[in-house]
Amino acid sequence: MAKKSIVFKILGVVAGLAFMAAGFSERSSLAHMKAIGKTAVVDPIKDYTRRKSIYTAEFSFTTEKGEKITAKHSFPSELIADFEAGRPVSVLYDPNRPHEFVFEKEKASWYMVIGGIVFAIAALLFA
Repeated sequence: MAKKSIVFKILGVVAGLAFMAAGFSERSSLAHMKAIGKTAVVDPIKDYTRRKSIYTAEFSFTTEKGEKITAKHSFPSELIADFEAGRPVSVLYDPNRPHEFVFEKEKASWYMVIGGIVFAIAALLFA
């Protein structure tokens, strides 16, 4: 019985660390894109889909070199009001890989990092 408990603790801590790493990676990627990204205004979207709390649409914008980029991408719910009101929405794209972009208003979340910490601690205490 003790061996199972130790295995569950180890697996729980590893899973928690994986969530923390994913959260820090997401935060780092967003910070990097905001540091190097070039700004472009997306064309108005025609429609979007919502699955649970994830919104997705097809976005188009033109880079500063005149390249037209079109890609399906998820977006934060905070942008819905801007889209519906017809306000311009800006993205920050990687000038070397313009298909990689984030929304200018996008904010990094701490949910994955905190969730990973909680999961790891719970595994240590309760497994």
